[in-house]
Amino acid sequence: MGYDLYTGVPCSFLTPLINQVIDAESIEYVPLNNEGEAVAYGCGAFMAGRSPVVMFQNSGLGNAVNPLASLAVPFQLPILLVVTWRGEPGIGDEPQHEIMGRTTGEILKLMQVESEIIDEGKQGVHDQLLRARDWQRDYSLPFGLVMRKRTVEPYDLKTPIVSRNAPDSTGCGPEETGKPELKRFDCVRIVADVVGVTHVIIATTGKTGRELFTYRDSANHLYVVGSMGCASSLGLGLARHLPKDKKVVVIDGDGAALMRLEAMASVGHYRPENMVHLVLDNNAHDSTGGQQTLSDTVSFPTIAAAVGYRHSRSICTGEALSLELEAALRRPAPTLLHVRVAPGSLEPLGRPSVPPAQVARRLMDHLGVA
Repeated sequence: MGYDLYTGVPCSFLTPLINQVIDAESIEYVPLNNEGEAVAYGCGAFMAGRSPVVMFQNSGLGNAVNPLASLAVPFQLPILLVVTWRGEPGIGDEPQHEIMGRTTGEILKLMQVESEIIDEGKQGVHDQLLRARDWQRDYSLPFGLVMRKRTVEPYDLKTPIVSRNAPDSTGCGPEETGKPELKRFDCVRIVADVVGVTHVIIATTGKTGRELFTYRDSANHLYVVGSMGCASSLGLGLARHLPKDKKVVVIDGDGAALMRLEAMASVGHYRPENMVHLVLDNNAHDSTGGQQTLSDTVSFPTIAAAVGYRHSRSICTGEALSLELEAALRRPAPTLLHVRVAPGSLEPLGRPSVPPAQVARRLMDHLGVA
């Protein structure tokens, strides 16, 4: 039925399905580290023209609530979910699954995710997939299939697991020392001017997206108004499934990057050649009053080099940001630019007036995605 990309986190109930997907030559399986990361990745892949299926255990539904409720639903990105039903009432299971087992269907319903328990017959599953496809088309919302234990027949994996060392990296470039001369808005303005209106700019939640919208609204911009920490996973899903000459620039914040640090491991593992990741670091949750983050004891460039980014560097001046970003757009990525900035934001500061779903659709139109 056209579902051509599978991602998620394994569950024993899912083992036969995941193994068949891995063995299939015509479809792709993208393992990730966190269920919420998988949802955000699937949303990005959808905007690049893929038809993703996101699979995980219902215990991981807790990790997925934020990107489902504040990304997939408001941006109307109709991914298909396969959620296993651990802790199903009346079925013996481990005690940690009891609460989620009682509430799985209710949680999905509360997030406006229509769901059905997977039928055990082939024709029933076929009919459910038709209904799922119709729901996705008519409402542009995710649809969930809830999988009981032993719904799918056993299947042993035939594809061998191939482990590899961390890919070669140029390591960290020389750190630019001194006091930050930029504020976040200065960086946003430089990024918008250097990137222009052709390549994609994804701005993380909070004041970063608001400042980008205030400086210049454009069809190549995506303002991640919610789902804190998911901008880089969304960017990874978009970048990996776009042509390599179409660059994806993610503007992250230190607090957001730290919230879902596993996303950097995925970017480094899959190494999209067209993704540039900026972390604007003011050591503060500036959007919520300036509370301190933990970034003062974290070296983002070192982490990026360790997990496989091709290039990484810490900078603190506008000249360096312009030069490094221009270079990053010319060479194979991923590149991480850690930009130390001073606290403070543009005042007065509005909010994006374009609804999230419209922002997503106009970006897809800009990219030529039907």
